[in-house]
Amino acid sequence: MAKGSGVSKRFGARYGFTLRKKWEKVMIRRYDEHECPYCKSKGKIIRISSGIWTCKKCNNVWAGPAYTPT
Repeated sequence: MAKGSGVSKRFGARYGFTLRKKWEKVMIRRYDEHECPYCKSKGKIIRISSGIWTCKKCNNVWAGPAYTPT
């Protein structure tokens, strides 16, 4: 079985190294602490659905890219 690291380790030897590496990069960026464009608080941003983001602190909702709110 192939060795892996981080969040892509669960896939094992499946799907190829390049795709696992790209997927891991996207998932790490998605769950980083992001800054709200309205109130500038960090760590309060959650993704409602693909491209829809909200801030828990100021309750603003906005559209953005699918995996990162900025």
